[in-house]
Amino acid sequence: MQPFRVLSLDGGGSWALIQVRALMALYGPDATGHQVLGHFDLAAANSGGSIVLGCLIENFTLQQSLDFLNDESKRRSVFSAAGWFDRALHDAIGIGPKYSAENKLPALQHVFVKRGNLSVSDAVADIAGAGGQPLHVLIAAFDYDRNRSTFFRSRPVSGPSWGSGAKAAVTLAEAIHASSNAPLNYFDGPAAFPDQDCRYWDGAITGCNNPVLAGVTEAIGLGQAHDNIIALSLGTGNTALPWPRPGEGSSLYTQVVPKADFKSDLRKMATAILDDPPDASTFVAHVMTGCGAGLDPRVSKTRIIRMNPLVSPRRSQAGSSDPWCPPGDMTAAQFMYMLNLDMDAVDQAQVFAINHFTDLWLKDQVRNQPIRMNSDTLECELGQETFSAALEAWKQISVAKPPEAGAEPPAVGADRP
Repeated sequence: MQPFRVLSLDGGGSWALIQVRALMALYGPDATGHQVLGHFDLAAANSGGSIVLGCLIENFTLQQSLDFLNDESKRRSVFSAAGWFDRALHDAIGIGPKYSAENKLPALQHVFVKRGNLSVSDAVADIAGAGGQPLHVLIAAFDYDRNRSTFFRSRPVSGPSWGSGAKAAVTLAEAIHASSNAPLNYFDGPAAFPDQDCRYWDGAITGCNNPVLAGVTEAIGLGQAHDNIIALSLGTGNTALPWPRPGEGSSLYTQVVPKADFKSDLRKMATAILDDPPDASTFVAHVMTGCGAGLDPRVSKTRIIRMNPLVSPRRSQAGSSDPWCPPGDMTAAQFMYMLNLDMDAVDQAQVFAINHFTDLWLKDQVRNQPIRMNSDTLECELGQETFSAALEAWKQISVAKPPEAGAEPPAVGADRP
């Protein structure tokens, strides 16, 4: 039986260009969005990942998608400045919104001019998934007024054991707007729609910054057997610093115990939506899909393949004064720059740094985030430590032959090889 394939796209602002670079490594820069989506049966996305999903649905080539994310003027149209008071507050104490929620929806509608104003369902109705059925889409958000998670889906999902999930009653651009509206330190208010009395925050508030668990759950809701689901989970970069070991000298590259005060705690809460439970979601999805039972352990011990670069040091050579050092050809200054770079990288120099960081990851010089690792030593316990290993594992467990680059996907309902 052909596996049911899930594509999961993390949130992470401009860092979402990492996802496009990973897809380019898989399918080539000239692959169109519909060709890429034709490799999957379900696409789940949040925040910056929902913008990448929008590019794919709009049928940009992967190169065009990357060009959009690399274009500073286009980034600034989506991340347009908030009012002067909010900006002054953020500059003064490091906490507070920087961007206008009101200006984001028109910017997204301008980017996704062909399909952005279609309903989520209509926007993907002609895109065939890997199994020949229409692609199913799930975009995560948080209902600001009802204080609960919201999933904008392309068709209803219901069953006697899990109730009913209606298809989205919003446009594709509106769903992306809701999903990409990070609060507190980013946008100045909840996302609102012109014709609806509802407001939303980013889906990361629901624990879905990494939406792979939501995607796997949705696949089961669609009637898929848990051990027939495979997922490619694409991240947007995370930080992983080792914990200081007893007896080792001091290091620039190990965890520092944060002080506990109101300002520090508020900052931590404002950014915690990007940490756990999103990182835990990959492991829970691994458990849900059968913990690798029936897979060839020489290929993969899991049906969930995680591709996500980590801003993380490597062990120094024996005799070095510091037990840790930057990965690849990064200098200490470059490593610290990446460590402190926020997800809303808008300036061109910031995006250039993310691209260089991605180059190193694609060449296996930057650590890949496995499904599970020792948080003190950073040793991999489950999954793949390098991008190339993750790439090969995905190719091996994704057994059906993908369409050739440049070929159009078959019509909806047609048989696929």
